[in-house]
Amino acid sequence: MEEFWEVRNPVRGAKQNIFKEEHYRRMQYADETFGRHSNTPGWMTDMGRTYIQFGKPVSKANFTGYGQIYPLELWFYENKTGDPSLPPFFYVLFFIPEDIGEYRFYHPVIDGPMKLVRGTQFRGNRDVYKFLQPLGGDIAHAAFSLIPHDPLDTQNYTVNMSGEMLISKIQNLANDSFNVKKIRELRSQRASVTSFVLVKQEDALDLNYLVLTDARGQTWLDYTIWIKDQKFGKADPNGRDLVVTAGFRLTTETGDLIVDDSEERAYPAFESAAAEKKFTPFRVANRIPVVPGKYALHVQVTNRQAGEIFESQRKIAVSPVSATGLNGPLLAATVRQVSQADADTPFQYYGVQFIPIVERKFPQGEPLRALFQIQLPGAASGIYSMEYVIAHAQLREQRVVLKETLQATEFQNGRLLKAKTISISDLAEGDYRAILTLRTESGNTVLAASNIPFRITDEPASDRLYFLSNFRIAAKGGVAAYVRALESVAQQDREKASEYLAQAIEQNRSNAYAGQMLVGLYFNSRKYDRVTALYERMGLGAFRSAPESLAQISVSFWQAGNAAQARQVVQTARTLFPQDPLIEATERSFRHAQPH
Repeated sequence: MEEFWEVRNPVRGAKQNIFKEEHYRRMQYADETFGRHSNTPGWMTDMGRTYIQFGKPVSKANFTGYGQIYPLELWFYENKTGDPSLPPFFYVLFFIPEDIGEYRFYHPVIDGPMKLVRGTQFRGNRDVYKFLQPLGGDIAHAAFSLIPHDPLDTQNYTVNMSGEMLISKIQNLANDSFNVKKIRELRSQRASVTSFVLVKQEDALDLNYLVLTDARGQTWLDYTIWIKDQKFGKADPNGRDLVVTAGFRLTTETGDLIVDDSEERAYPAFESAAAEKKFTPFRVANRIPVVPGKYALHVQVTNRQAGEIFESQRKIAVSPVSATGLNGPLLAATVRQVSQADADTPFQYYGVQFIPIVERKFPQGEPLRALFQIQLPGAASGIYSMEYVIAHAQLREQRVVLKETLQATEFQNGRLLKAKTISISDLAEGDYRAILTLRTESGNTVLAASNIPFRITDEPASDRLYFLSNFRIAAKGGVAAYVRALESVAQQDREKASEYLAQAIEQNRSNAYAGQMLVGLYFNSRKYDRVTALYERMGLGAFRSAPESLAQISVSFWQAGNAAQARQVVQTARTLFPQDPLIEATERSFRHAQPH
């Protein structure tokens, strides 16, 4: 029981478990509020379970005391669960059939609109719709579809089967594939630290990062960490390498995991001099595909042998293409041409490798090298003024100020990637801040600005830069598109998520999970023709482990008017998952409905 709650604890290890407290608060409310009509414990009623699962609805409308309709209550929800298989907005309609018992779920297909009313004046669904329409509260729409803005059949007044799927989903939400996968991930993360004791040292890594958009319009997050001590890894028996286990977690602002990765790799780190082995620090860099949104980047180096975790994290905002902004600057200790350009390598742009400074220290006597990207919405036009200020933290006379003009012709697709070299040879050691400001030609209006602190020291610069090998995987086989789809779902941009999933499948037909996610997104957007086309393209193999996807595919064929194919898919699903309640509900709904 303790593990059950701890796995779901938003703040791992904290004494206060917000999830548990909110769950029991909702249970108490459910017991105090629901179940009075039948003396049933509130948490066991359909209303109670819905409230416990989703919390207080955005709005609700009660319809009681009408002679022609049975008691109804309509709840409206916004999907805040992060589950892409639930629509962004949805209704849940409760009613008391025949005025007997407790409020229960209304099933659009199995019950049908005629079950909501009483009286001989109702001869069909059309009459029910016309009667409910003046009552307001979207009750007439919910009787036929539980998805707001779902187009209704105003010719034959048949109900929409997506509502039936929604209720089946809500009733079995605990076993939803998204929830199951999420809980398994949380358990595996927690289980990975139960066999040994790790002492976490937060912000122990020097973390540099830069967000840039390439010429193809794709945005990347490059980051680097400074392996400054051999205790960050394990010395290899060969006497030359340090084995480092490094990884990252990219989460939403609130801490929900989007994607993570880790790898163990050996890096050249020791040199023999005068019969002694000397450790030389180095950087490790990685690249993550990103989409516009707000994130938290957590980077870790784990030394299990010593029982230590070295961690650093940063809040990161990726601006949309429609926003004016200035990304960076990244201060580089060294800049060098590469013999063979590779656009997929971190901190390498147009054949030039930028090596970030470490611990915000810049070697005295070297010119300051800054890399940044300006983003202007639409097509840049006219002339712009760029100001660079290098200012000492206390001494006003220790500063450098430069200005230059930027022509609109330098921008491509509203973006300009620029490297600037500034001489700072006359500046003394100490703490400084580099301030970059973009203005209009007149200089009166600031369009964007950015700044970064650093220190001028007499320590020499290091140019040792290595790369995690996994970053190359992201550039191949649809992995980058798949990661961007996960990020788009986390940012509540389902349209973009669908586009990226389609790209991922195009580049890698064997990505079954991408296919299952895309079916869910298409289905919840009522794009049934795209669901059927995707199934015909990928085949049964991509979905044979996902009963929910098979249910959505069968309903999509039904909605598209192909009843034979719908029944074939659901029969196959019943063979694969004979006890699955969603498949059973889908098959049962076909017996009560006519295909479109």
